[in-house]
Amino acid sequence: MVTVGSISGDGEADSLGRSAKIFANKRVNILLGETNFLIWKQQVLLTVQSHRLEGFLTCYRKALAVVVRQLDGSEKANEEYENFLAQDIALSSWLLSTMSPHILSNFVGAESTAKIRSIVVEFFSSRSTTTVMSLHFKLWKIRKGDLSMQMYISKVKEICDALASCGSLVSKVEHIATILGGLPSEYKPFVAVVTASWEVISLDNVTTILVDAEAQ
Repeated sequence: MVTVGSISGDGEADSLGRSAKIFANKRVNILLGETNFLIWKQQVLLTVQSHRLEGFLTCYRKALAVVVRQLDGSEKANEEYENFLAQDIALSSWLLSTMSPHILSNFVGAESTAKIRSIVVEFFSSRSTTTVMSLHFKLWKIRKGDLSMQMYISKVKEICDALASCGSLVSKVEHIATILGGLPSEYKPFVAVVTASWEVISLDNVTTILVDAEAQ
């Protein structure tokens, strides 16, 4: 991970300033909602890291003083402060643009990257027991039905990821068992192959087996 440290010179300051301006125009494919935190987080982190601004998210970058004291005791405007503020505003604005409309109201008044990050952490760490139970119930009752195999497996993963974001991890065995349990009867021979294995087959291998089975 590349970490943003203190700005040591005008060249680096200009570079980071330009990075912040370009960064503000970046878009992600997934808007943050109540069930896709992990996917959103991955996209955001990769984009932020590519612009060397993740120090704002990790709180490594601290707010700078507006003025600095000189050796003779006088005060002078801090030239680095404006650059810091521009980066923080650009990143804050961009982060808000990645939020789904139905959760955006939670961020009213959040005007810094640190505050936005704090609200995101609080929002997803305080999910109620009711939400977790609802997701588990959704996982238990999911069935392939008329969905394509790839779409069905993706929906199972989406629920598992949502549970993980709420702190309720689904084991690999349970994840695979859920997929197999929601398949129609014509897939029984393929389910038997997976369950008869001496070792737990990886999710990727299970996906390959079932997608090939669908094609047949």
